[in-house]
Amino acid sequence: MGFSSERVALRGRALADVALLAGALALFALLALQMMPFVPDDSFISYRYAANLAGGHGLRFNLTDSPVEGYSNFLWIVLLAGAVRLGLDPVTTGAFLGGLLGLLSIVALWALLKKCGRTGIHLAVPVGLSALAAPSLLYAISGMETALFTFLLLAALWAAADLLARPTPGRALLLAAAGALAALTRPEGVLALPVIIVCLVVAEWRVSPARRGDVGRAAGVAVLAFAIMQLTYHLWRVAYFDAVWPTPFLSKGAAGGTASFVDPLLTNLGQFFVRQTHYYSPMGYYYAAILLGAVLGALLARRRQHHRPVEWTALILALVYAAVYLNFVDWMPGMRYYAPLLGIMLIPFSLLGPELRSAGGQAGDWRSDLAFLLLGAALGIFSLSSLASLRLDSNQLQTSTQASTVELGHWLRETMPPDAVLAMSDVGATPYYSGLQTIDINPDSLTDRTIAENGWSDDYFFATDPDVVAITAFSLTQPDFYAVHEALYAMPRFQSTYRQVGTVRNDWYQDRSYWVFVRRSISLTPEQLATFPKGIHKP
Repeated sequence: MGFSSERVALRGRALADVALLAGALALFALLALQMMPFVPDDSFISYRYAANLAGGHGLRFNLTDSPVEGYSNFLWIVLLAGAVRLGLDPVTTGAFLGGLLGLLSIVALWALLKKCGRTGIHLAVPVGLSALAAPSLLYAISGMETALFTFLLLAALWAAADLLARPTPGRALLLAAAGALAALTRPEGVLALPVIIVCLVVAEWRVSPARRGDVGRAAGVAVLAFAIMQLTYHLWRVAYFDAVWPTPFLSKGAAGGTASFVDPLLTNLGQFFVRQTHYYSPMGYYYAAILLGAVLGALLARRRQHHRPVEWTALILALVYAAVYLNFVDWMPGMRYYAPLLGIMLIPFSLLGPELRSAGGQAGDWRSDLAFLLLGAALGIFSLSSLASLRLDSNQLQTSTQASTVELGHWLRETMPPDAVLAMSDVGATPYYSGLQTIDINPDSLTDRTIAENGWSDDYFFATDPDVVAITAFSLTQPDFYAVHEALYAMPRFQSTYRQVGTVRNDWYQDRSYWVFVRRSISLTPEQLATFPKGIHKP
């Protein structure tokens, strides 16, 4: 009778945990729908690459140019290209696929926590917080690779836990595959498997001498398989692009010197805790609250000498990426690079529940569980507050993108010859919707290898001979551009070749706009000029 009652109780807890997962998925889906639409300008770079790849043109930004690695999300582009080949719209597919991967990330976190022994309230709090995580929700529907990277990092940690439970070659290969896919999704994804392997081997070496051989051999298989996968991919990549470094690395990551690390660090600290670019809400406090809980959970487990290798591995992985991302300055709301770390941090965070119960003893179970629940409720309210702020910020950005870069792209498609060449600094929505060959004239060019390798050159600009030039400005009336573009604009050759046809306001912040110039030999009718987009403006 006792055994039967225990089985019933276990089954009841299992059903409750499944119901919890279903509720978290429903909550995430509902909130994600509330955040739509949100398609930042950078997403359209991936869409353009995906459309060209699906059309049989390879990984080209411009059909007439050689392949150039002007992206940092290879696997995401391949997935989008597959959707385009099936006749699907990449913009719609990007939001749907990202949302699906956001849901799968919750499933992966739930499964991993179950494997680590969490159940009941100790499972409900971290999984519930993952469903409420504002940055995860926003970037799941953004058309960017964030949700895919989140899922693969959690999948790698799940595979690591599975490997610890039974260190076999097959499970080692599964871990290697998850790590390799993460590395194909984001360049920094290459760090995930080495960090995980080192953490697992060190943990088992210290506390499980009898398992050292099995875990060590399995780790060796995973590292070897991962290295073979990475070597194969990079040999192909270098041969295909005829270049070792991607253009984003050349333009943004290869400057070297102390300033290249200190300046982004100081900029990021200001954006995280004071005011983000474009007056977006600072989100550093939200991430810090989750991280504090994660650190406390791991430290409590260590203090009581509880062996928690998976949770400690997740914490160290999150800290490694957090340090790396301090050198990644980003203008988008919500600290998007850090969004994948939220699910990872919730793994050691989940230790707070059982560790508080362990500290309170059997008699204090309900008090410790209540304390954990109240902590989760407080962080949940914090999450909802962050969600409200991010919704306002993302709506502002979406309105700006739609009214400026998207509309400018449509206008160029309707008014310019199909073989015209566009020169522009923000090479997202406008090149995508215009369909024009585009020269990325940003001083930190992403898709133009010449500028990325050699820096800005007026001679190179005139050699490309663009028909349309859209210069990023920080004033509606004065030529307040990037320094190199101010010098270009002041040149008599530029003034004699181009005439300004209008200004597209992109943001209220700093009067950010695009000054659009066309070659003087191109005739535009009064009707065409009348339809030139104004961007965001007062009715």
